[in-house]
Amino acid sequence: MTTRLLSRLIIGITILGLTAALLFDGSVSSAAAGKGGTAPSGPTNLVVTNITETTVSLTWKASTAKSGFSYKVRIQKLNSSYNTLATVSQTQTSYTANYLSPDTDYTFVVYAVDGSGNKSADSNIASGHTLKDLTPPSTPVLQAGVLGPSQVQLTWTKSTDNVANNCCVYSFNMNGGVITQNINWTTAPADKLSVIIRHLQPGSTNSFSVSVGDYTGGNVATSNTVNATMPPSSDTIPPSVPTNLHLVQDNSCGEVFIGWTQSSDAVDSQDKIEYEIYVNGVLSPLPVSAGVDFDFVYATAFGDNIFTVKAVDRSGNSSAASSPLKLFLWPC
Repeated sequence: MTTRLLSRLIIGITILGLTAALLFDGSVSSAAAGKGGTAPSGPTNLVVTNITETTVSLTWKASTAKSGFSYKVRIQKLNSSYNTLATVSQTQTSYTANYLSPDTDYTFVVYAVDGSGNKSADSNIASGHTLKDLTPPSTPVLQAGVLGPSQVQLTWTKSTDNVANNCCVYSFNMNGGVITQNINWTTAPADKLSVIIRHLQPGSTNSFSVSVGDYTGGNVATSNTVNATMPPSSDTIPPSVPTNLHLVQDNSCGEVFIGWTQSSDAVDSQDKIEYEIYVNGVLSPLPVSAGVDFDFVYATAFGDNIFTVKAVDRSGNSSAASSPLKLFLWPC
């Protein structure tokens, strides 16, 4: 009796083990089927066919598969974390990578992926070094307009560059040398840029040009040269000093409006007197306004910022600086 029960127990355990094995084997087969079967074959013979400053063109031999698939092109910038993935249709065996950095090493790999997510083996690795950018931006076309005894407005056509998002840095030349002071940007038509050169000598004749460079550095184009003759002026007396410098409005992120009591001048009316705002001792590059008792300006330091204002008449005579205004600001 005991032997018969023991035999039945052994048989039961054996059947249970076989059933579990069959169930486990069925689950594995089901998971494999869920992957969609066989992956596409790997693309081969990946080669670089053309290189420019910002592009690399590739071709490869096609993959094969029992169902539809697409290609993935992996683009790796050497010595960098830059890594991007482009998708190419099944019918296409070429691709051009755009918006690359000039004079830079890249590697490329292609693989195929079907609709079920089955991935082929990678192709061979292809390498390419983009060309160095040696092309300057387009040359500006410059015009000059005399605004008064001490000011000239320079207006020029916007430049473009052969490399996207790589332009532009402008600099200004007067009488053959670079100028960096008393330059204020002003409004211009949509296809142009403009600055006002201030504090020129009344009665003088000056030549101007604009140079433009790209962000690569070293590629510079210079505009035509224009001449401007300033009207003479006998006015040598500066306006009175602006007073009561104060905060009008704080827009946060270091953007403020400051106000003052307007100056007077022996020759020019108040609506002709301009006001230069200095931030931590440096003239703000924002447009200079005339006949106003407040204006907008940016802070340039994290924490304490010192603002002063000078009044300037049409002949370029500057008042002494106002009393300073100290504001604790935090540029964003």
